[in-house]
Amino acid sequence: MARIITHFLTVLVLALITGAEPGHAQNVQDAQDAPATFEERVADWNETAERAEEALRNARASNDALEILRSDVAATRSEALEVIERGNIETLTLQARLEALGPPPAEKGAEPERIATQRKALLEAIAIADAPVLAARQAHNRAEVLVEEIDDLIRARQRAELLAREPSPLVPAYWLPTLTELSAYLGRVLDEVGDIVSSPTQGALLRQRLPLAALLSGIGLIVLLFVHPRAIRRVEAAPAGASSGLRKRGYAGLALALRLVLPAAGGGLLALAFLSLRLTPPSAKSINAVVLMLTLFLVTAYWLAHVVFAPSGPERRLVDLNDQAATRATWVALALGLVLVFEAILEAMERDFQFAPGSRSVMAAIIVIAGSLLLWRLASLPRTPAETPAEAGPAQPADDETAISVTGLIARTLQLAAMLAILFSIAGYVQIARQAIVPMVLSLALLAFCLALHHLLTSAVTRFLGGHQPDERVAVTLLPFAIGLLVLVVSLPVFALIWGARLADISEVWILLTQGVEIAGINVSIGVVVTLVAVFVLGVFITRWLQRFLGTTVLPRTKLDSGGRNAVLTGLGYAGITLAALIAVSAAGLDLSNLAIVAGALSVGIGFGMQAIVSNFVSGIILLVERPIKEGDWIEVSGHSGIVRKIAVRSTRIQTFDRHDVIVPNSDLIAGTVKNMTLTSPTGRVIVPVGVAYGSDLEKTRQILLDAVRDNDMVLSFPEPSVLFMGLGESSLDFELRCFLKDVSNVLTARSDLLFTIYTELNKAGIEIPFPQRDITVRNVEDFARALCRPHTETDTGEPAEETPRTPGS
Repeated sequence: MARIITHFLTVLVLALITGAEPGHAQNVQDAQDAPATFEERVADWNETAERAEEALRNARASNDALEILRSDVAATRSEALEVIERGNIETLTLQARLEALGPPPAEKGAEPERIATQRKALLEAIAIADAPVLAARQAHNRAEVLVEEIDDLIRARQRAELLAREPSPLVPAYWLPTLTELSAYLGRVLDEVGDIVSSPTQGALLRQRLPLAALLSGIGLIVLLFVHPRAIRRVEAAPAGASSGLRKRGYAGLALALRLVLPAAGGGLLALAFLSLRLTPPSAKSINAVVLMLTLFLVTAYWLAHVVFAPSGPERRLVDLNDQAATRATWVALALGLVLVFEAILEAMERDFQFAPGSRSVMAAIIVIAGSLLLWRLASLPRTPAETPAEAGPAQPADDETAISVTGLIARTLQLAAMLAILFSIAGYVQIARQAIVPMVLSLALLAFCLALHHLLTSAVTRFLGGHQPDERVAVTLLPFAIGLLVLVVSLPVFALIWGARLADISEVWILLTQGVEIAGINVSIGVVVTLVAVFVLGVFITRWLQRFLGTTVLPRTKLDSGGRNAVLTGLGYAGITLAALIAVSAAGLDLSNLAIVAGALSVGIGFGMQAIVSNFVSGIILLVERPIKEGDWIEVSGHSGIVRKIAVRSTRIQTFDRHDVIVPNSDLIAGTVKNMTLTSPTGRVIVPVGVAYGSDLEKTRQILLDAVRDNDMVLSFPEPSVLFMGLGESSLDFELRCFLKDVSNVLTARSDLLFTIYTELNKAGIEIPFPQRDITVRNVEDFARALCRPHTETDTGEPAEETPRTPGS
């Protein structure tokens, strides 16, 4: 695992170094200009190749030494390739100049002296230019063979180490020795720590560093135990009062950032406090690296778990889990981080102490079994059914598509890895078991990060390309897939490093991608793919920018109405995306000749289907030009009421106030009756009925209603609001408050605000809001009174009371 992390960090460092040295290639070319410098380089190439050949013959060098030697040979190969490419260009240039002189004459001396002199000089220059190229080609081929041989040797050693069989941990004879050996190792470490503390010199230095370590530890604990939970609670509670979706997303992003920064700061301070003590026993030299890994793994697991599973925010959850399953998944993720920590501790102990094979097998089996059980538990969580209310009826069976979904595939892979890890560990193949658990856990972490990155990029790019309206969707329907593919391609080298690939393997793949492969006569390389995607994305960006520019600057100054402007912008969008696709394919060098056959086949299908869609198509054109409705209008059509969200060529999408999308064919909007509440003006009237008790002050009531309207910002001052006395009700005096709103779409909000204000002000003024009342007449009251007093008389006298004779009809 340490090798995996080291390789990953090395990739980042090499990327930074490569970006920081843009003049490297130019320096190499400048060095080729001097013949002596080139001869020295050839000598260096030969010396490097000889060292590699000697190491391969002896086969005694370590893997680390072979990796260093391979990097030297690969550098030699790259330098030789640069010389070959540069030399070939010079040779072609000289040959072109030589061809310009024409063919040499058949007879000697027939050519003019000046031309003969030029021809001779060019031939000598070609010979000189070819000499370095030949030497570089030899060095390149030699280095290519050596690189392959070194790779084969390293892979063979790694296979042998991976397939090495150790004693089975199920044998009880190894359990007690493992415990004894581990106790002896820990006792040695404690004794060495005691010697350091009791040493006059080291102990004094340790006591001097102790205050700083205590201060750092205290600050770290305060950040972890007090600052972090309080900050998270306050930030997560803030979106409840946010009015816009952008602010809510901002608070959610801030909460995720705090979940990363604060634990990293607290854990980093604790790790720094331990490192500041410089307490490194000779038998635990790798303890510093373990402390850093402890912080890295736990903080990363905590952050990724809250990003993906979001136990406290179901609306931000990236996987389909209920709240209980999300909470469990978060704890499982933290436990998997601890498994990585213990694996790092075991690797550190194996480097610092020579354990017996049986002891290594037993300790590794404990970690493997714990990690396998956690992976199995995590794999069972995505299939946990969501809690369904009792009235919702029985749960519906899962579809076949869900069974083969990506989540199900990942879950089955985790379960398979867990089972195989336990079986290999029991069989004694400890290294294979570790390779089945540790890379799987790291791959899950990287997959979670890629999922979060894909969600973030998709949301950001969709909103940016979709215009200023938040509900507008980009015309490029494959955008989420393209972003997902891009994230996957970028993460592939990291996945390869996690599963045991070497930096050399990744560099070889990169060379292959840059040089390209032949597919159907077309050289497909990473440059071709990047060109295709970049040109298409650039065309989409230019199209959207041009639409916004025309819509805000040019079209408003023309005589076109809003319908014509929208038609122009819509047509420009379709044409721009189509043109961007064609230009991208052409710029990438792809052959489009086969499209003629495809277009001919499509024309037949379009001819048969045109009769069914022509009506909606023509209606869509009419809607775009005449604009009887426009996006954002509140309309009622075919029994549906809602906001127009998208007017396309074939249909129009309406979003109801229940957040249901209704797709209405355009022909229904043209041929049918449509009620448009916001066609000419967004204003609209709201009527608020109010009833007060009989005997209330009518003028005071009227003034309170008018004051409530004047204090509301959504109400227009003209036409003036009015209060009408509608009648004398059964239980109340009925009034109606009538006013006009600036935006009729806010009718429910305005009505609610007015009712809040009216109710509060009427209570302050002592005006009662009545409820239905009824008068009840009770007959024979005297009989009821005697009946009620009879039990009381029996209690006082102790004798039954005399029954009063009742006359008929009483």
